Amino acid sequence: MTGLLTLDGLVAIAPVLILLLLFEWLDVFHLMGWRETAGVLLLGALAGISAYPVSGRLLDAMPMGFSFYSRFVAPWIEEALKGAAILVLFARNRIGFKLDAAISGFAVGAGFSVVENVFYLERFGHLALGVWMVRGLGTAIMHGATGATFAIAAHQLNERDARRPGVRWRLHPAHYLPGYLVAVAEHVLFNQFPDRPQLAMLTILIVAPLVVLLVFRFGIREAEGWLAAEAQEHRQALEALRAGRYPQSEPGRLIEALAERLSGRTPADAIRAYLQVQTEIALRAEEMLGAEAAGHRTPFADAILFDRQRALRDQLGRTTLALLAPVMPFSRNELWEMRELERKAGRRHDDRPARG
Repeated sequence: MTGLLTLDGLVAIAPVLILLLLFEWLDVFHLMGWRETAGVLLLGALAGISAYPVSGRLLDAMPMGFSFYSRFVAPWIEEALKGAAILVLFARNRIGFKLDAAISGFAVGAGFSVVENVFYLERFGHLALGVWMVRGLGTAIMHGATGATFAIAAHQLNERDARRPGVRWRLHPAHYLPGYLVAVAEHVLFNQFPDRPQLAMLTILIVAPLVVLLVFRFGIREAEGWLAAEAQEHRQALEALRAGRYPQSEPGRLIEALAERLSGRTPADAIRAYLQVQTEIALRAEEMLGAEAAGHRTPFADAILFDRQRALRDQLGRTTLALLAPVMPFSRNELWEMRELERKAGRRHDDRPARG
């Protein structure tokens, strides 16, 4: 492990992590704390470890040789492993906005590249500093860029489902295949210049950050539009709920009908109160994220909301919450926003009841 402590090790590993920190600093929503970043990096690292049996120890025994493998075979395997790690984040609803997808995808690629370069340092630590510059400023950035490409494309193709109330995550291969194919194409193209590695390094070092920053610019405007529209809908719903009525929407009518059917064992007022507190949390999350995008930090005076939420869940019980879950008027994106509010408020999030 001594190679990691040398200048070679720093050049091979540090640049992609520094660029990841820069992207997080530029994120006006402050979506990823250090725990979340460490978790996503670890996910990418696990993908890198999974690639090692083929790309590492077994590579030299393959008859097609390193050059052919690295140029035409490795991209398919490595992008599939990174893509699987990003799929975990989508399945667990850990990606909300498009810029969140870009950062998370880049972080997965960064974790992958760190593991890959650690393996290379251990096996080829005698190589010149120029090799590690190409790997740290070129290959590692490429892994982050292709991870971001996959995540951005997947977010775009899943956007409709993510914003529809009551839609649960399902694996639709058609939503992820385009991003995977583009990521593989980028990876293959990068590997086509083994005789001119500096050119590949400079190209990816210039293009990748610019593309991510353009996604940031577009993603911020898109997210602000979402937040404004969702906040308006939730304000209208709260107006009805605070007046003792249900919102005049399809979910509102379904919940009202369910409350009437359950009136023998569950107080109707408790169900309406639960819908109200959930709506208040969603609105507060949208206001908080909108304020942060505008450069304002808001105080977290939300403990009473989460206390009421927990008390109402206890009162309603698991059975009623399970019956309510399919008709609650919150999308996966809104549930993610509510989780962000709770995370930023420093409180423990309980996934199971929140899906109700």
